Amino acid sequence: MPPSATLESAQPALTEPIGILGYGVEGASTCRYLLERGFTDITVFDRNPPKELDPGAHYAGNGDDSPTGYLRGLESMRTVFRSAGVRPDLPHLAEFLAGGGTLTSQTGLAFSLVGTDRIIGVTGTVGKGTCCSLLDAILREAGIPARLGGNIGVPALELAGALAAGEKLILELSSFQLSTLSQSPHLAAVLRTTSEHLDWHHDREEYWLHKSRLVSFQSPSDALAFCANAEGSAWIAAHSPARKLPFGAESEIRIDADSVAWTKRGFRVPLAATRLTGAFNLENIAAAGTLALEAGAEPRHVVSAAMTFNGLEHRLEFVRERAGLSFYNDSYATRPEAAIGAVRALSNRPLGLILGGSEKHADFSELAAVVAASPHLRAVALIGQTAGRLEASLRGAGLPHRDGSPALETCAGLEEAVAFLMERVPRGSLLLSPACASFGLFENYKERGKAFKKLVAGL
Repeated sequence: MPPSATLESAQPALTEPIGILGYGVEGASTCRYLLERGFTDITVFDRNPPKELDPGAHYAGNGDDSPTGYLRGLESMRTVFRSAGVRPDLPHLAEFLAGGGTLTSQTGLAFSLVGTDRIIGVTGTVGKGTCCSLLDAILREAGIPARLGGNIGVPALELAGALAAGEKLILELSSFQLSTLSQSPHLAAVLRTTSEHLDWHHDREEYWLHKSRLVSFQSPSDALAFCANAEGSAWIAAHSPARKLPFGAESEIRIDADSVAWTKRGFRVPLAATRLTGAFNLENIAAAGTLALEAGAEPRHVVSAAMTFNGLEHRLEFVRERAGLSFYNDSYATRPEAAIGAVRALSNRPLGLILGGSEKHADFSELAAVVAASPHLRAVALIGQTAGRLEASLRGAGLPHRDGSPALETCAGLEEAVAFLMERVPRGSLLLSPACASFGLFENYKERGKAFKKLVAGL
């Protein structure tokens, strides 16, 4: 049975007046889509008055400064689009639903417009962007038309409205976007799933539950690729009635130390033959390749695209080499698991590491244990709101060691962190892999990564 939560209708009846709950990138995209199709009675509900609002929509602001004042009038809407990041259990939403209103989302409407047979959905804690981008590259190599969007790049509804006949829609989907979805794609992948966004989700189980909505409504004729070696991924996969395609160390889609092998298909992709860094990318190759094969690609297309794929900006991205020191930008590593993968990927040379950022209440214990057990690590610079908690975890894991390594230092920002690490790691690798979000110091992970690259370029 699908997990219980607030359901959207499979074919949302877009009855006016329409409310848009949350006016970030997704909310603004939804508003434009509706206005372009002739809807005129649209109200935006957001804590912050929009700096710009498309003509034809209006803001619900009424001078009420209470925490929920911006939601006044929501119950009078007939259709509400919940933007990603807005919890579905708000009391005002419950009142709205009790009055017979229809709750939907940009993702839900995109599914209804495109049809689940043409959608390929990907979720997980780590690797979504790389997996989806590689899948897109494989399908292009195979001559299979597709568009890529969702949580990466273009909002789903903008793509759905412009999708040509026969084109597939690849969607990277977060737990926020999946929270109230009641349809599942024909092809789906659940990458390594641990815990994330515990500043928003009540606990790890709720995080998994919301992600499971990607696959809970599949049928036996659908297919699901999932990471067999991750507890969260396996738990989510168990909610799907689809044909299961596990990948991992003990699976028919086998991952070993340096390659992915599709044993039944009789081919493999060695990591060394690709342009990707880090053994964790083998899971992304496995998922993307498996979905592509299910979509009609041939093994040769998987191999060719995997060998020429350049990876994504801010994902363990090589920036430059200077006097024997290589600089890597992994700003997208906003969770401990991603930073662990990056530290392990650069194990062949002495390493200086930048950790820290804004608080999402992540558990740093495993990261601290890995850092403490990494003999190639020479120094760690801590930045941002989480610096103190990271330092406590690292010291609790036994750092610095008796020989004084790796050196630990709390720094005011990136410039100070880079200078500190360059003194202690004159040759080797210097890695920005924060394990945390960027807010407080930067607008987002992209701005953090760009700032790091600009700083490094100017050395």
